[in-house]
Amino acid sequence: MSIRLSGTPASPGVSIGPAFLLNVEEIRVKKRALRTPEEVEIELERFSDALVKTRGELESISDKISDVIEGQQLMEVHILLLNDPSMIADAQNRIRNEQVCAEYAVSRVLYEVLERFNSIADPYLRSRAVDVRDVGRRLIANLLGTEREALVSLRNPVILISSDLDPSQTAGLSRKQLLGIATDLGGSTSHTAILARSMGIPAVVALKDVAEYAVPGQTVIIDGIHGNVIIDPDEDEFQYYSELKKRYYSAEAEIALNADNPAETADGTPIELSANIEFSQEADQVSRFGGYGIGLFRTEFIRLLSPEVQDDEDVHYRAYRHVLETLNPQPVIIRTLDLGGDKFLDSIPTVEKNPFLGWRGIRICLDRPEKFTNQLRALLRAAKYGNARIMLPMITGYDQVIEVRSMLRSIAAELDREGVPRGDIPPLGIMIETPAAVLGIDLLLPHSDFVSIGSNDLTQYTLAVDRGSPYVSKLFDSLHPAVVRQISIVARKCREAEKWIGICGLMASDPLAIPLLLGFGLNELSVPITLIPDVKEIISVINMTDAQSLAEKSLTLKSSDEIRKSVLDYVESKYPDIILDEIHRDKIDRGN
Repeated sequence: MSIRLSGTPASPGVSIGPAFLLNVEEIRVKKRALRTPEEVEIELERFSDALVKTRGELESISDKISDVIEGQQLMEVHILLLNDPSMIADAQNRIRNEQVCAEYAVSRVLYEVLERFNSIADPYLRSRAVDVRDVGRRLIANLLGTEREALVSLRNPVILISSDLDPSQTAGLSRKQLLGIATDLGGSTSHTAILARSMGIPAVVALKDVAEYAVPGQTVIIDGIHGNVIIDPDEDEFQYYSELKKRYYSAEAEIALNADNPAETADGTPIELSANIEFSQEADQVSRFGGYGIGLFRTEFIRLLSPEVQDDEDVHYRAYRHVLETLNPQPVIIRTLDLGGDKFLDSIPTVEKNPFLGWRGIRICLDRPEKFTNQLRALLRAAKYGNARIMLPMITGYDQVIEVRSMLRSIAAELDREGVPRGDIPPLGIMIETPAAVLGIDLLLPHSDFVSIGSNDLTQYTLAVDRGSPYVSKLFDSLHPAVVRQISIVARKCREAEKWIGICGLMASDPLAIPLLLGFGLNELSVPITLIPDVKEIISVINMTDAQSLAEKSLTLKSSDEIRKSVLDYVESKYPDIILDEIHRDKIDRGN
C-alpha cells in the first residue's frame, strides 16, 4: 500500500525514482534475493569481512579514548554485541536459508533484537537498544559502503531522502545524481530548498517522517508543486503523476521558448530580471535562461563546498573573475560571506541557543577581519573584469557600512602598494533583512549605493518564524501584511533617495507577489536561474497601472489571505494555467 505524505513545496516540478536514504538513523535496507549457491557464499564472506572491519573500527575507537573509562566501557559493550554468537549465527542462517543479501539479513536480525529490547520493562536495559542500533548501523554501513561514498558513486539518479541536509552536503550534490529531494525538516527558504531550486530539482521539505517510512530502492514520487510525496505508489498514482510531470514540463518548455524576450510589462516598462547563484559555473547558464546579470551571488558556498581552501584569496578571486567576465557588462551583485545560522564551518566554531539571532553575516565578517580581508582583496582584484557590485548581509546599523567602506579603501591602497592589479572600488549595497533595517532605512541610505530586500530573512524576522522549522514553517508567509508594508516603506524611501532597489529570495519568484513588487516600484527581481523564464512570462502580462493599484490596495488589507485573493482576482485570467492551477490554487482554496 502506498504512503502519502504532505509537506512544504520547496522547489517546483515532479520527479519519480528510487529512494536513497542519507543520514537516516533507522536500520532499513532493500531486500535482494540470491539466485545461486555461489552468491550465497559471496554474501557470507561479505558478512564475515564486514564483521572484521567493524570490530577493527570499534577497537580503534577504544584505543583512542583509553583515558576515558566510560568511553572504553561503552566500546566494550559494542564489541560484545558485535561478537554475540547467536546474532552472528542468526544472520548467517538467514543468508543461507532465506537466500537474501547480507545487509538485509543483518537488518532483520537487528530489527528483531530491537523489538525484544523495546519490550523489556526495566528502563535501563530498554535504553541499551541504542547500542544495538549503533552497532547495526556501523555494520550495515560497512556492508553497503558509507552513505556518502554510495551517493557519490551512484550510476543512476535517485530521490534523496533525509531527516535533514546540511548546506555543505547539499552543495556537493550533482544534478546528474538527483531526481528530487525530500526531508523531514526544513522550510521553503531553507538552504536545501534554495539549492534545489537553483539546480532545478523538485523538492519537498518539512515532511516530519518521510525518513521513517521510506525504504532504499522503493519508488518515490516528489510533487514539488503541491508539496506531496508518495512512497511506493499504486498504478493509478503512478499514472496520474506521470501525466502531471509531462504537463508541467511541457508548459515549462513552452515558456522557455520566450527566454530571449526582454523582461518588460504588458505596457512596456522594463524590469531587471537577474539570477541568484551559488557556484561560479552557474554564470554560464544565465543568458541561456534569459536573465540579466546576477542579483545575488551567495559566496559562502565557496567555503562550504571547499573547506580545505575556504580562506584562499585566489580561490575566491578566480570564482568572482569567472562570473564577472562571463556576464560583462551586465551587473553582478556579489554578497559578502553570509555565514552563521545553519551555515557554520569548523573554522568558525560557535554554539548558540538562537543562531539565527546571533553571530551571522556581517557580524562575523567584521569580528574576523583577517578572513573578511581575504574576500575583499579577491573582490577588488576581480572587479577589473566586469561590472561588480558588493552587497553586505544582515546590516542593522550604518556604522557597519562605514566600517566596510573604510576597509575597502585600506585594502585598495594595500593592493596598489603591492603592485597587484585591481578594479575600482565597486558600488556598496546593503540587504534589508530585519525590521531594524526597515525602520532605520533613512539612516542607512546615505551610506549605501543600492538596496536589495532579502525577503526570506525579512519574513522570518518580522513574523518570528524559524524558516527551517517544520513546526512553524506553515506560518512563514511573505504576503503577510506586516511584510508587505515593510517592503512598501523601503521601496518608497529608495525612490525618494533615488537609490536602486531590488529583491531576492522566494518572494521574487512568487506569481502572486510579483505584481505587488512591481507596483511598489522595485527596479529588479532576482530569482533562481531555472525560474527566470516563468517570471519573465508573468511580468509580460502585468500592466504597471494595475500593479500600482494592487500594491496600494494591499496596504489596506488585513491578512495574507485577503492580499493573495486580491492579486488572484487580477491575474487568474492572465497567467499560464499551469502556474496558478498547480502552484497557487491549492493555497488559495485552503485559505493559507
